[in-house]
Amino acid sequence: MTQLIELICGVLNIPVDTLTHQSGPETTQEWDSLAHISIVAAIEQTYNVQLTMPEILSVKTIADFKVILENHGVKFSDLL
Repeated sequence: MTQLIELICGVLNIPVDTLTHQSGPETTQEWDSLAHISIVAAIEQTYNVQLTMPEILSVKTIADFKVILENHGVKFSDLL
């Protein structure tokens, strides 16, 4: 999960300690619709997955991305 947070912070160009697993577009000013697409692209490239439109639209928090990635077979070694 830490790697996922670091990835998203990198896309948003914000410090890593800014986000938690409960952070998302509603709680993070930098996370607008364009940033969301950039985050999705970075996640797809990093984890070698292809997210569906319903999955992309369902994301409200970083934890949602984690669940979706786990459904695609991605394993996270660290805990929420």
